[in-house]
Amino acid sequence: MVEFSYNNTIHSTTHQTPLFANHGLHPRFDIQGVDNVMNPVVEDQIAWLVNIWTQLVSNFKEVQRQ
Repeated sequence: MVEFSYNNTIHSTTHQTPLFANHGLHPRFDIQGVDNVMNPVVEDQIAWLVNIWTQLVSNFKEVQRQ
């Protein structure tokens, strides 16, 4: 969480997040576009990522309740 927070914080000098400055993208919490996949290996990878994402969302909700 600390690394994600740091990578998602706008730097005062560059006025960009470190992740955007290094990779040209902003981190996202959602997974989109998984309905149009035609490669079985990619489908397995996406299913694995969706499972991790679901677990993370569940963990975030549990922490927020505490």
